[in-house]
Amino acid sequence: MIKTSIASILESLPTGHSDRIMSLRLPLKNKEYATILNAYAPTLQAKSEEKDRFYSELRHVLRRTPQADKMIILGDFNARGGQDADAWRGGLGRHGVGNCNDNGHLLLEICMELQLAISNTIFQQKDKLKTTWMHPRSRHWHLIDYILVRQRDLRDVLHTRVMPSAECHTDHRLVRCRILIRPKPITRKGGPPRKKYNHSRLQSDEVKAVFQASLQNKFENDSSQIDPSHGLLWSQLKTAILQTSEEVLGFSTKKNRDWFDENNIEINNLLTEKRAAHRTHLARPSCPLRRAAFRHSCRILQQKLRGIQNEWWSNLAIKTQQCADTGDYKGFYEALKSVYGPTHRVQSTLRSADGQVLLTNVTFILSRWSEYFQTLFGIDRTIHDSAILRIPQLPTKLGLDEPPSMEELTEVIRHLRCGKAPGIDGIPPEI
Repeated sequence: MIKTSIASILESLPTGHSDRIMSLRLPLKNKEYATILNAYAPTLQAKSEEKDRFYSELRHVLRRTPQADKMIILGDFNARGGQDADAWRGGLGRHGVGNCNDNGHLLLEICMELQLAISNTIFQQKDKLKTTWMHPRSRHWHLIDYILVRQRDLRDVLHTRVMPSAECHTDHRLVRCRILIRPKPITRKGGPPRKKYNHSRLQSDEVKAVFQASLQNKFENDSSQIDPSHGLLWSQLKTAILQTSEEVLGFSTKKNRDWFDENNIEINNLLTEKRAAHRTHLARPSCPLRRAAFRHSCRILQQKLRGIQNEWWSNLAIKTQQCADTGDYKGFYEALKSVYGPTHRVQSTLRSADGQVLLTNVTFILSRWSEYFQTLFGIDRTIHDSAILRIPQLPTKLGLDEPPSMEELTEVIRHLRCGKAPGIDGIPPEI
């Protein structure tokens, strides 16, 4: 639910990503946006497959959200985050409640991976202003409803607290968060934007030959002095290279993020046709012809979108393979980034051997892992024959009283390679 004044400025309707996740994109000043995401996570008793599916969908939605957007996540995550702020630095504040459970680990992992922070644990206040749900049997209050923001936008959060006096006819308490969104100021550039030449075209042998021939012609047709100065030589060389690059290579265009943005005009035309059919259907829902026309437009739209997406993936695969064959590693990794997106490396904290010190430095963490594996594999272990005899042997499943010897097994393998095998102590020859 939003105010009517906000609904009038929305550029798109709320999006339902699944039965547990939906989002709304609000326009701000200076062409900025704030994405509000609402989530309802599975309970602690739910199956692990259902939990993994929910957090996988949540990761997908968050990664598809533009990085420049202000992110506000409201949700009942059915998770207890605990109070270990040192282990989850940046994602969990120092004023948590209770102990962490399995759902809390899943929530904190996605917070650390995607640079999110739990605003409920940032402010020091009474527990009754932080806890949101009371267990029906133990009658203990827990914090399971959260408001998450990006860690870089944590300074915009003025206060997050529970409203105990609000009656919502539910066993959860209302949570309120006050945020002062500060739009970025408009940056004024000093001059026109600089254009970049499309150097990737030099990977083609034909373009490289044309570039060399054009540059050679400019040098031969240059009627300069017999013994020009160094400054004049440099000016002529610079002018020839820049002109040849502009004529042969051209300028690089702005790179789109994915296949949807790259085909924005075509997709918008398809969406316009579908929306027109939808409005016609809503004008008279009982008309079977209009309903059939709307379903047909939806089917055609899905087919064309799949075709556009498949064509984009095919072209990207051809480009990636061409870059790999020609040794263009820059273009190869740019193609990979367009598929996977930018990666954010998160260094997980580690405790010392005695468990008293929390290691955050990369060097100390690597030293602790080295110490752990040296201790694990450096100990001389004694294996007793009785332990080996307790291991069930495969031939016992065939009805043998005792396992065959190594010589007997070798003889069987040799005969199997020849196409026949003799019987050994009760094993029929066909086995």
